[in-house]
Amino acid sequence: MTIAPGIGGAETVIFYGGSHAVFNHFHPTLQLIGGRGTLISADPGVPALYGMAVHGTMWGALNGFLHAAALLSSEGIEVKRFLDDAGPSVAALLASFPMIADEVDRGEYATPYGALQHHRPSVEDLVRESGARNIDVAFPGYTLGLVNKAVEDGHANDSYSRLIEHFRKQ
Repeated sequence: MTIAPGIGGAETVIFYGGSHAVFNHFHPTLQLIGGRGTLISADPGVPALYGMAVHGTMWGALNGFLHAAALLSSEGIEVKRFLDDAGPSVAALLASFPMIADEVDRGEYATPYGALQHHRPSVEDLVRESGARNIDVAFPGYTLGLVNKAVEDGHANDSYSRLIEHFRKQ
């Protein structure tokens, strides 16, 4: 996945679907388009689904970051400074994705730490503090609604990955 200027770069990721033999035959040429091109499925539609998954992750992360930026800047805090100071925390969040993916793939959400009941007060704080600073609360409010529903449905001791069930039901 890349934007137009990235085409042809050694680190450019392009997802391919289709015949393994055809991919192998054209692999040297395809590497000219994107050095990290990968055949992910015999089904030619799967690369488009991968693209949508990357976009969904990207927009969710960007919206969360921009909400955080609005919150910080409302107090005169430079967003770049926040990134300098909180970089390890943000990196740790991304590093947790494989664990979350494993829980989702297994359909097992019980957790010894970080249960939804422990997320809820922090999300409530985020909604309250955002509103107090005249920052739009729709984004964290949506998250709070998801967490509240899962807790009300008896999943207070499950990990955040439990929320996949909300999205699957839609």
